[in-house]
Formats: sequence, C-alpha cells, structure tokens
Amino acid sequence: MSEEFYLAETKLIDHDNIVDKGIQECLRIGSGKSFITFAGAGSGKTYSLKEALEFLKAQYFDDFSRQGKQIAVVTFTNNAADEIIDRVEQNPIFSVSTIHSFCWSAIAGFNEDIRKWYLEKIPTDLEDLENKERKGRAGNASDARKRDIIRLTRKMEWLADPRSFIYDPNGANSSPNSLSHADVLKIFSNFLTNKPMMAEVIVNKFPFIFIDESQDANKDVISAFFELQDAKSDKVVIGLFGDTMQRIFGGGEPELGKTKPSGWTTFDKKMNHRSALRIVGLGNQIRSEDDKRKQFARDGVAEGCVRYFLLPHGVSDKEKVEAKIRESMAEFTGDANWTDTQSKETAILLLEHRMAGRRLGFDDLWDKLSKSGKIKDRISEGGNTELNFFSDVIFPMAEASQNGRRAELMSILRENKSPLLEASVLNANKNDPLELARAAEHAFRNVVSNDKVSFRAVLEVISDHKLLRIPAKLQSFVATSGESEAEMGAILEVEAEPEEWDDSEIAAWAEALETDFFQIRNYKNYIDDNSIFRTHQGVKGNEFERVMVVMDDDDAGGFLFSYEQYFGAKELSQASQKKRDAGEETGLDRTRRLFYVTSTRAKNSLAHVIYTSDVSKVKANLIEKKFAREVEIIECYGNKCK
Repeated sequence: MSEEFYLAETKLIDHDNIVDKGIQECLRIGSGKSFITFAGAGSGKTYSLKEALEFLKAQYFDDFSRQGKQIAVVTFTNNAADEIIDRVEQNPIFSVSTIHSFCWSAIAGFNEDIRKWYLEKIPTDLEDLENKERKGRAGNASDARKRDIIRLTRKMEWLADPRSFIYDPNGANSSPNSLSHADVLKIFSNFLTNKPMMAEVIVNKFPFIFIDESQDANKDVISAFFELQDAKSDKVVIGLFGDTMQRIFGGGEPELGKTKPSGWTTFDKKMNHRSALRIVGLGNQIRSEDDKRKQFARDGVAEGCVRYFLLPHGVSDKEKVEAKIRESMAEFTGDANWTDTQSKETAILLLEHRMAGRRLGFDDLWDKLSKSGKIKDRISEGGNTELNFFSDVIFPMAEASQNGRRAELMSILRENKSPLLEASVLNANKNDPLELARAAEHAFRNVVSNDKVSFRAVLEVISDHKLLRIPAKLQSFVATSGESEAEMGAILEVEAEPEEWDDSEIAAWAEALETDFFQIRNYKNYIDDNSIFRTHQGVKGNEFERVMVVMDDDDAGGFLFSYEQYFGAKELSQASQKKRDAGEETGLDRTRRLFYVTSTRAKNSLAHVIYTSDVSKVKANLIEKKFAREVEIIECYGNKCK
C-alpha cells in the first residue's frame, strides 16, 4: 500500500527561511508591501512574527523611540498577547494587545461620535425587530423581541443627552454606558473606514501593524484594515499571520487570502516543526478535503503513531475504558507516560466542558448552568463573571481560611475591596479594627468546613457578614427585603441591572446555587489546565508529546459540531445539505477544522477515541478517506478492544 497518504514528505529544517527573508523585504515604511503569511500547525508562525519584530527593532528603535511611534501587534487572546510580550522582552517600542483592546484604544474618548453611531444604528435595529414582531407568532421568540424593543427604545431615550462611554476588554460591560465586545469591533471598523482623521492617527502612531491569528479576527475589522492599507500604503505596512484551517471561533473571515486586495504579498510556510511523519501526514490528508495545503515534516523526524479506537454508544464506564486505551497506547508506543495522568505533556481533548465535568466531578454545576445558552457561551470563552467570582475569589479564600493562611486571606480581602476593611468600618472600632473581619471569617470557615455545603449557603454567609462585594447578577439571590438601600450599597457592588440578565440566566443560577460548592475545586483545576483534560478549542497553538482526542457527540450535547456526520455514521441533515449546496459553511466544515486542530497538537503519538452509533460505517469511512490504515483501527466492545 502506498504511504504517500499517511506519511508526510520531509525537508531540511531551514526550508522556510526564505519566507522570513521575504517578510523582512516588506518591512520598510513606504514599501507598499503588506502581506499575509499562511502558517499551518507547527510551522513556526510565532517564530516568524518574532523575527519580523526583531528586524524592525534593529532598524527603527532609535527613530521610533524619539518620535513616539510603536509597532502594533494585535492578537486574539490575552494568553497570546502575554506570550508575545515575553518573547519581545516587554520592549516599549512594541504595543502588544488583544484585538478588542486595540480597537477600544482607538475609539476611546470619541464619545459624541459613538453616541451618533448608536443613534443611527438603533432605529434600523428597532425597525427590523418591529417588522419581525408584526409578522411573527406569540411565544418565547416574540417575548424576547418585545423585551429588545423596550430595551432599545429606552436606550434611544438615554442617548438623547451627551454621554461618555466605557469598556473593559475582560469584563462583563453591563452598565448602561458600557460598550459590548461586539460593538467595540463594529464601531472601530466603521470609524477606521469612514473617518479619515482616525486612519491618519493610527498610521502615524503605528507604521507597522501585525495581526496574529488573523483567521479568527473579526472579518469587519480585517476588511477595515484592508481599506486602511489601500488608502495609506505609503505610510503603513500591515502583516497578517494565520491559517484558515485553524479558524475555530465565530466571526472570522472564512475566505481570508481569497478576499485580499490586489498588491498584497502572500507567504506560505510549508514546514511542520512539531510533529512526527504520521501526524503531519494525517493533517495533510484532512486538509485535502479543504484547501489542499500540504506540509513537510522535518528531515530525520520519527514516524510517530496514530490509532483510532471505535466504541459503540452506551458504554457505561467511559473513564475506565479511556484509561485502558491509554494503557494500550503505552504498549503501542513503548511510552509509559501515556498512563501518567499528571503529565503536562499528555492531553485529553474533549469537545465540551460538559464532558470534562462528568470526568472530573463538576457535572452537576455545569449541567445546571448550561441550561442558559448565554451562560454556556460565556463559560466556554472563560468570561463568566459570576462563576469566576466563585472560582477565583471565594474558593481560594475558602482554602486559605481552612488551612490557617491568614496573610493570604487578608490579601484576597484587600484585593477584592472587602467592605469590612473600609476605613469607616476600621475607624468605628479603633480598639480592635479587625474584630468584624475575624468574626466574618470565622463564620465563613464554619460554613465551608462542610464538604457538602451548597453554593447558596456560601454566598449567604458572605452576604450576611458583608465579607465581599457580590457581583450584580448574584445579588438577587442573597439580598433581603429588610435591608435599606443604603445598607445594601455598603454590601453589594453598585451596578445597574445588566441588560443581558435574562430569565434563562436567573433560572440557571437558581438551580446551580443549590449544588455542592466544592465542585468549584474540580472546575478550577480544569480551567487552570491543572488536569489532563482540555477542550478542543482551548488548545489551539499548544502542543503535547501525546494527545488523546475523545469524540462523543452524545456526551457533548452540542449542535455546532458533529463527528457522527463527519465520519459517515449519520447523513447530513436537509438544512446542512442545502447550506453545503449553496457553498455556505456547515457543521461539517467546523468539525473538519476542529479535527485538524486537535490532530496536529500531538508531537509523537495520537489516539482518537470515537463513540459512535455505527462502528462499521466509521471504520469504512476512515479507511476510505485515508485517515487511517486498517491496522491503526481498534474496535472496542465492553471493556475489551481488538
């Protein structure tokens, strides 16, 4: 059997050096040579970006420092920004920020322009909602439209007077004058395109702008940057780094590269410096159904190991079966670390937090919270203020209290502005300023000493003793009618009723607060990457010696992805087929990209664990697509695999 479909070709390590030289040829003010660098998995994208930055530092450091100019590096996530800041050693010539932070820094202070933007946009939104309401039927959708109509009408009234606007790239932004994350991007794109002065300010401040992970950047923002370069090609060079096959977040430009204006230079990094021959070969085969880009493996790299374990739905003890699969991988590869669940070089990739919850023990909490789609989305993005309050503030405080770590406990209280440490409280009892704080901490310790205590009980003791300020959305669960508004103001975070606090969120938190509080320990270990489990989406850019991908549509309970359809166990729905025929994106496309991202995280060995309704169909499909040799497929029934 030909191995061309299974093992990647190899090239010398310096095969892509020509790309870095080509990028450097663009890096001259007035060159007019903006560029897009396509960089697949393990290709050294961040290395190329760092090389470009080092080149610019050598060329322009003195001039830019004197002129107050900077080189902008725009990333998709805070983690990516932090990594780049470390790589450039926090040199002030570089301005490294997330895309939301960059856009906000450009529009901050343009209060009257932002107000006018809303005054022009909201009437159109209202008209659209009112038309839908006239044509629609009664029900939940109608109720939601009516609430939106009321909200937008009130906002129009609020906007009648001059206003100032605020924004926190990492916050909930729920106060009336806060901009939403989405609106920051829309306003920036609009202003950059339609306000020549803003374009002039940006190119004068940033003669070079690099956008990392550009495939995930908002397509309107990317379009605005295209227009900026077209209008100011003599003053700015823009460089995009990314890979359309690794686009896994919504809002990105699906046709990046095909939609670029003429005059942009395209570079294509073809090496994969990360993975073994077999894994690079699998990545190439997955891409053969999409953009057909191929990578080369490093000359001299090992062959590596790929295995597929197929299991029927209904397996009762998945954790035990998956542990046995890791034992099998240890035997196949001769790598005993496959069975080490503490190894940082081993990752088990799951489609949804729900799957991790069931394996790690925070499933009751997750199941209750995920009944609200809004909460579920925010948790998936790591941005749920209320859950973060429990995981990042209350749980560390509980551990510090239980273990007698007084200095740590006081540090948490000070950092979170405990009402008990306010000057007025301390001055009221000069003989023993910390008396109330000690009593509150003692009551808190008594409550969390019960390992079955509920979230609600923990929240109530914090409220009763004024130990911490409580996020706005949780206030209604602890505020009592007997307390005056002034008294409540001393206890609670003063914040307007959040617009997005809907019935589904209230109902979800009402149930979640009744579950066991110490699930939060397991959730925190998971979200802080202190367990072997990761989500598919959370590992883009990461790499591990050994990777196990668990594919289980039923356990995930999602609808954006379908491995059952992708591997041929189920037919495409009529709606998906219609989209596919029209050339629109389907769940199949999203699943293919996720399959590529997860498969290419592994350096040396990769195990795909597929739970399916039809083992024989999936097996035939894997062989037909040349994703697997027959000897690489292991069928599992009960607790036995063969």
